[in-house]
Amino acid sequence: MDPEKCDRFAISHGDCIDDAQFVADEVCRRFGLKDYTISYVGPVIGAHSGPGTVALFFYAKHK
Repeated sequence: MDPEKCDRFAISHGDCIDDAQFVADEVCRRFGLKDYTISYVGPVIGAHSGPGTVALFFYAKHK
């Protein structure tokens, strides 16, 4: 991943904050990103994926 094209990321989780924080720490360590958000998945995604879900999103600077 090129830090010039992406400077922040987000993680959604299904009631597994420790796993989400682990992923965030790894992304920060491996790619040098510091700006991130962690939140719960919504009820629709949560109903389909269940507990233990971790989703990672990168925000691009340009399309």
